[in-house]
Amino acid sequence: MGIISVLGLGPSKDLFKPEGFNKIIGVNDIWRFYKTDVIVCLDREKAFTSERLKVINESKPEAFYSQVVNWDKRDDFIKINISPGYPEKICILDRNLMAKSYCSPFVACQVAFWYYEAIEIHLYGIDMINHPHLNGTLCSKIKTHFKNLAAALEEKGCKMIVHGKGILTKHFT
Repeated sequence: MGIISVLGLGPSKDLFKPEGFNKIIGVNDIWRFYKTDVIVCLDREKAFTSERLKVINESKPEAFYSQVVNWDKRDDFIKINISPGYPEKICILDRNLMAKSYCSPFVACQVAFWYYEAIEIHLYGIDMINHPHLNGTLCSKIKTHFKNLAAALEEKGCKMIVHGKGILTKHFT
């Protein structure tokens, strides 16, 4: 069991200090900034620019989690399964079929809980302010999904803590 950090690519990632965490999980090309222990990447290779894809391909984490089988050429690849629906009302925690949202850190939190027995998950870089692919409607849904995930995790004894001033801050501080 441990205290896990989940790093997104938003501005509040700069608040992150690696001391005191049992595992550090990042998403996508986080290795541009931090050499995390684990990477969660839910997009296909074609979703990334060549520069970002180069960083992902050159990263060497302990584990690389994805539901996209194209990543299976990696030695560190671990396949996860994602549920077809979104957790609009409640989030059901199921290691064999993880809930999804519109951002990778959402699944990374579940990876932290299921694979690394998190009792506390600290979120950095999950700001989603001026995100290039997420509009206000999607951000509103993401807030709902995270709120439902936080409630499900809390019920299992795992606390979620948001750092920074992003869209989730009001719901978790």
